[in-house]
Amino acid sequence: MPFASDEVTALLAHVENRIEELHDEARVMVDEHWAYYMAESKKRRDFSEKSRIYPRLRETQGAFAIEWYRILKWFKNNAGMWKKKTRYVARGKGDRVNLKRYAQDWEISVVNEFEDRAKLIRRELTLLTNLIAGYKRLKKQIKVEEN
Repeated sequence: MPFASDEVTALLAHVENRIEELHDEARVMVDEHWAYYMAESKKRRDFSEKSRIYPRLRETQGAFAIEWYRILKWFKNNAGMWKKKTRYVARGKGDRVNLKRYAQDWEISVVNEFEDRAKLIRRELTLLTNLIAGYKRLKKQIKVEEN
């Protein structure tokens, strides 16, 4: 099954470029959420009203993941600096994280909007990374059959 190498190279370059675009979009989303989190945190003096969840990007092999963490507790370390103990919020089987359980009432709409956008990015990212992985498997299979 011969491939026109220029076409394959162009396709893979396009896929990798799209992954970078999605990464940039996700980075902006996370940064915007942090700005919102910090602004709201300053407004809310009572510790129980502050947000307990936050998103982050984690680099993976050839791509990235949009993840949520929840703050279990705040504490001061030996140097007197505030630290937080966190736990990863599992996504489950779908492309969307259900954060209703962890989000404060005042942030539910913002978190849901973030997750709606993140779900679309996760879906597209899965398809793109599967395309690259499938190409690598096919290339390996062709090499095996030629030998």
